[in-house]
Amino acid sequence: MTTPGRHFGIGYYITDGLSVRPSLGAGYAAGYGVELNLGADMRWELLPGRRVSPYLTGGFNYLRSPSLARLDAGGLPVPAADPNFARYGGGVGLRAQLRPRLALVGEGRVMSSAFRDVSGGSFLGQQGLQPGAHFEGAVGLSYAFN
Repeated sequence: MTTPGRHFGIGYYITDGLSVRPSLGAGYAAGYGVELNLGADMRWELLPGRRVSPYLTGGFNYLRSPSLARLDAGGLPVPAADPNFARYGGGVGLRAQLRPRLALVGEGRVMSSAFRDVSGGSFLGQQGLQPGAHFEGAVGLSYAFN
C-alpha cells in the first residue's frame, strides 16, 4: 500500500488491471488513547502482466488520531481540536516487477483533507497533515502472496 499512515492493507483484483485495496491500522499511546486509520484505494493498471505498468489510483482515508496537534496560523496547538478527519484524492503511479512476486511501487497523489482551517503537526516528526489540496509522493515494495 502506498497510502500514507501506519496500516496494513491487502489488494483484491476484480479484473487483471482493476483492484480494490482496503486498509486498517490501529494503535494506542498512554496519554493520548486509541488511534484508528481506515481506508480504501482503487487502482487501475494500464499494462497488467507487464514488467513495468503505470496505473491510476484514487482513495479515501479516515483517521482518528488524538495525538495529532492542529496548529493555528502562529504555529501554536489548537486546544480541544477534533481528532477525526478524512482524506481523499487520486493520482498516478508506476509498478516495476523485480522478481515474480516482488515489485517496486512509486506514486504521486493530489490529496485533500477534510479540515481546511488549520494545519496538522505531528508527534516527534511523524507524518504531518496539510489542509486543502496538496501533493504527496510515496515509494514502497509490494509482495504477492498468491
